[in-house]
Amino acid sequence: MAHQRVLTDPRAQGVLGALAIALSAPLVALSGVSSTTATFFRCLFALPILVLLARTRERGHRPTPAARRRHVLAGVLLGIDMVLWSEAIFSVGAGVATALVNVQVVLVPLAGLLWFGERPSRLFWLSIPVMLAGTALAGGLADGGTAGSDPWYGTVMAMLAGVAYAGYLVLLRRAGTEGGGHTTMLATATAASASVGGVSGLLAGNLDVTPSASALLWLLALAVTAQVLGWLLIGKALSALPASGGSAVLMLQPAAAILFGAVLLGQWPTPLQLAGCALVVAAVGAVSFLGRSSGNHQHRPVPGPDELGRDRPREPVTGLL
Repeated sequence: MAHQRVLTDPRAQGVLGALAIALSAPLVALSGVSSTTATFFRCLFALPILVLLARTRERGHRPTPAARRRHVLAGVLLGIDMVLWSEAIFSVGAGVATALVNVQVVLVPLAGLLWFGERPSRLFWLSIPVMLAGTALAGGLADGGTAGSDPWYGTVMAMLAGVAYAGYLVLLRRAGTEGGGHTTMLATATAASASVGGVSGLLAGNLDVTPSASALLWLLALAVTAQVLGWLLIGKALSALPASGGSAVLMLQPAAAILFGAVLLGQWPTPLQLAGCALVVAAVGAVSFLGRSSGNHQHRPVPGPDELGRDRPREPVTGLL
């Protein structure tokens, strides 16, 4: 019974989702393909799975035309984020790019304040510098992670990627208020992201439409773990957590990616990178657990149209697929 209570906790769902998404970078590296090729195929492989889940779980719940347009916009923003972030890594280095793309930790709570009337706790604002500093350390910023061919260009690309990522997260969270449901939204958004990856790859000339069999297997694993399971979990968590809490939990992603890189790629982190991971975990834990007890009166989960006026039990992780 205790483990069931844990699995229904949106914070646990958010942590598990962040861990699944953190597998993205190591799996892309193992595939050996370009960023646009990875974006295109991870979305292409995930799409039939999401469509099947949507038709099975959300039969009869069709999004309105306006909601579907927002879902497409969310997918375009996610695709832009993937492409621009990869561009920033080559131009300004992984450390700075990782730190700058996490501008979402500020933008998403601001959107929650403006759109949903959620006022982040003082603890959350105090934790932002700690989370960003930890992310920069985890990304190798203090160990020469600023290497790049064009720092100014890379900085702009990383910031724009962070804005696009924040927009995607806000729209993903809003999907809980629309009749189509999260899985339908993810299916539509994934199709749009695949289009962005394909068009970007064609324009840049680096889209490989015939990758090797081993690369396709790694990309299939990426699709199942990050694109399907990861975003299903994150979508459930974002609709139940305040914007600041959901945004903070996602800050675990870069720290977890460092650890997965060590296990899967043999890229062992330096002591400073490990210290950065510890800072991120400590700050996220403080916001998720201490902040919840002190700011519970400020938490208003985004309601769905069928949840207004009545309570609805949370869905366990095991019921997502």
